Order: sequence, then C-alpha cells, then structure tokens
Amino acid sequence: MNFDQGESPETFAIRYLEHQGAVVEKDPHGWEVLLPEALSQLLETPEYLRVDQNASPSDAENGYALSFGSPLLEKMVDMACAQVPVAGCELSFDYLKSQGFDRLIREHIRFPKAVGQVESAAKAKTSYLLINCRYLAQSDEQKEGLITLWFNYDTGAFVSGENIDLAGIERHYLDSFPLTWDPGRMNRIIAEIKAQTSAMLEAEIQPFKESMVRRFKRDVANLEEYYGALKDEMEKGLKRPGLSQEVVDERREKIGLLPDELTRKKEDLFKKYSITIKVQPCAAMFIRMPTVSVLYRVTAGKQKTSLSLTYNPLTRSIEPVVCRGCGRSISTVYWCDNSHLLCGECRRNCPVCG
Repeated sequence: MNFDQGESPETFAIRYLEHQGAVVEKDPHGWEVLLPEALSQLLETPEYLRVDQNASPSDAENGYALSFGSPLLEKMVDMACAQVPVAGCELSFDYLKSQGFDRLIREHIRFPKAVGQVESAAKAKTSYLLINCRYLAQSDEQKEGLITLWFNYDTGAFVSGENIDLAGIERHYLDSFPLTWDPGRMNRIIAEIKAQTSAMLEAEIQPFKESMVRRFKRDVANLEEYYGALKDEMEKGLKRPGLSQEVVDERREKIGLLPDELTRKKEDLFKKYSITIKVQPCAAMFIRMPTVSVLYRVTAGKQKTSLSLTYNPLTRSIEPVVCRGCGRSISTVYWCDNSHLLCGECRRNCPVCG
C-alpha cells in the first residue's frame, strides 16, 4: 500500500481502513467506520467509531482524529510499515542481444583448466527479485542508508547491487505475480542476502569505519598521555621529604593500579567506538523480463558438461551461476566427477555426492 506524496492523512487512513476490510461512509462532519473484529483489536478501538475532522488528536470521546500526531493515525502508519511492501512489474526491451556471447562469458565466468563454446542462444522470460535494504551502522555516531540487491529468482543467483537503472525502461505493473513461491529457494536467497550485504557494506561504510578508528586511536593516545603524566607526577611525589612509610606504600600501591585502570579505560573506548550494523529489508519488487538463455558446452579433459547461462540485458553481462553444494553465487566454476557445478570450496568434497 502506497502513501502518495501530497496525500492527506485522512485520505491515507481511509484507504488503509478499506484495504483492511473496514466499511467507511462519509457524513457531513467526517466518517463512520465499521471495523472487522481483528482490526479493532489491533487498533485498540471499538468496532464502530466516528472520525471527526475537527476532533482533537488526544480526545476520542466525540470522534477520533486522523490529523498528524493523533494516536490512531500513528498506529495505522506503524501497521502499514510493519510489512515489507512488495510490487511487481514486467519489463520490455526494443532490442535484445543475439550474438557475441562467447566473449561475454570469457569476461564474466572462469572455467579453470577447461575450454567452452556456445552451442545455442534463445530468448527467455526470467523472474527477478529486487530488494531494497535499509542499514544502520551505530557507534559513537551513526550512519544509515540504502543498498539494493538483485537476484535471479529462477536460479537464485545474486546478479548485482549496482549500476542497474530502471529509468526509461518500458514497464507494466502487475496486480499479481506469476511466480511459484518456493520456501527453499527463498531461504537460499535470504542466506545470500546476508552474505552479500556484509560484503557490500564493507565498502559502503569504510569512511565511517575509518572515522571511528581515528577517533579511537586519538582517545587512546590521550588516555596514555594522561596516565603517563599521572604516573610521573605520583612518582615525583614519592621524593618529597617527610613522607611516612605508610603514605609511601599507599601511593606505590596506587601507582601499581594505574596500568589496570588504563586497560579498563581502553576497553571502554573500544566498546564506545565498536560498530554494530543492522540491515532490514524495506521494499521488494518482483520483475519479469526478457533475457537470453545461452547453452554453453565446457570440456575439461575427457569430461564434457553443458550448462545454461543467462544474459541480462539490464546489466549487459552474463550472470553468475549457483554452486550446487552451498548455494553461493559464483563466477569461477568447477565440477566434480558427476558433473555437479561447484565453487572452489565445495569441489574438494562435493556435498551433492556426499
């Protein structure tokens, strides 16, 4: 459900209520609303309520308000944002590449100790899942932003998170998604999301991380300077004439505790400048679009294997393939003796063969 720019809070709220199965009727002073029992429990309101355009946000006796700041509107907004919005569209292209795939495959996919050749290429329709994720990196300060991930839903391969622009592409939005929901496939994609966001955020927050490291080193240097000066001052104090042995022993004990105290202060600084990262999906889109399915034959010694590769017209490249063992997206491809497509880790002991 969308909240259009410029839409009034009342219009959004009425659309939301109707979308949730409520019956809404306009009257001269506002609206009369009949809520389903489950919705009234979630909103903590009676099943029947009046919405008064002139009501105070904090006064629900004479009618509920739906202006900014009203508790009822805040609950609706929180509930609308609790689920990741999902849309669907179909893309079309005026031109689709029909040759030159040998060069592209050599550029994007490696087959160590093997040679390959394109056997055929045919137009296909491929489904993709685009996921926008919000990240929040927190330390002494915080940094937040968005990252985008593309997955080939048919193969589960991670396509890219960069340089994909849908602007200007002819598209048709779908009321329903012509996809088979596969929990196993989605679990593999979720695992790949975790792996890819970790790698992408490493570069995304590098300046933020460097800033925290600089501040940590600066504060540690200041601490060491302070405790060094404190130790020198306390040791000089021991040279004053007239000090009793008891005072000398007490002061030496305090000097001996300084290293442990400095260590604890450093640990506190380390916790202060450590970075925690939270990543949360905030929007998703299923995309159906024309691609080219390329049948590629690979020969390694006496072993011959054919595999299907996908040319993506948006990225203008050959997509990675998926390891049969661990499910990771890979661009360096190996096989076991039984022709299972594997990554460098899994080829040592093929998980498929057991």
